[in-house]
Amino acid sequence: MVRRTTWILLVVCGVLAVFAWWFQRDQANKQETTATSTAFPTVARLLNLDSNQVNEITIASKTGDEVSLYKTTASASNWGVKDIPADQVDTNRLESVVTPLLSLEVSEILSQSPALETIGLDKPAYTITILTTDGQKAVIYVGNLNAIGTGYYARVGNGPILILDNVILDDAFKLISEPPLLATTTPQVTETGTSIAPETLSTPTP
Repeated sequence: MVRRTTWILLVVCGVLAVFAWWFQRDQANKQETTATSTAFPTVARLLNLDSNQVNEITIASKTGDEVSLYKTTASASNWGVKDIPADQVDTNRLESVVTPLLSLEVSEILSQSPALETIGLDKPAYTITILTTDGQKAVIYVGNLNAIGTGYYARVGNGPILILDNVILDDAFKLISEPPLLATTTPQVTETGTSIAPETLSTPTP
C-alpha cells in the first residue's frame, strides 16, 4: 500500500514538474514575442510638410514631359495647374493627388544600397521637385518598382534608398499624361430644315 502511494506521488510530482516547465517556457515565448513586436521602427513621413508650407510641385518624367502645380487663391483646392485656366481644373482630383503626396510615408529604408542602375535611380524615371514657402527645395528621385511590385525605389537628394508607395506615386505621375481637367459636355446640335425664298433664286444668264 505504501509502495503504491509512493508511485502515485511520484507521478503527480512528475506532472507538476512538466507543467511548471511548460508554463515557464510559454511565458518566456510571450515576452520574446512582445519584445519583437515593439522593436519595429515607427513609420515616418517622407517630408515633414503640409499643404500650407508648399508653393509649387513639379512632376517630370525622364522623357522631358512634366506638369507643374502651384498655390493659388483662384481654385477651390488652393492649387492650380500651369498653363490650364483655373475654371477648367478638376480641383477634386487635384486635391486627391496633392494631399497624399505631401503626406507620403516611407514603407522601407534599405540598410544596404544596391547599385543605382539596377533599381533605376542612375537615370530616374520621374523627378518630383517641391518648393516650400520659405524658399527650400526638396527633390525626390523615383526609379523602378521593387521585385514584389508594392513600391518604388526612391531617394530624396543624395539620401538613403527608400521604398515608397506605388499607388500614391502612380496617381501623381498620371497627371503628366492625363491633366486634371473638368469634363466638358458637348452641346447637342439640332438639325432644322431651311428653305430658300423664291425671290432669292437667280436665273442663270444664257
